[in-house]
Amino acid sequence: MILFADIMMGLGALLMVWGTLYLLKPVPIIVKLHTLGVSDTLGAMLIVAGLVILHPERIIPLSVAFLALLMWGPMVSYIIARGAVRLIEGKEQ
Repeated sequence: MILFADIMMGLGALLMVWGTLYLLKPVPIIVKLHTLGVSDTLGAMLIVAGLVILHPERIIPLSVAFLALLMWGPMVSYIIARGAVRLIEGKEQ
């Protein structure tokens, strides 16, 4: 069981690093934000899920953290993307 938790946390960390490195690709900012938002949210959720397996006695606070990541990760990405689009549209006028 510990090996499964370690694999989940390692995969989560790998996803977060991959999303960050994706920022270096020459693609539009919205694509970068989407990739970064999805990979960071999923990576952090995998890390929390791995911690739940390692520390089942802390399931309540880790569940709250999991739900917060599930809600706030996409919301923050949306707010940043909306601001970037408004900034880009303002420069074009």
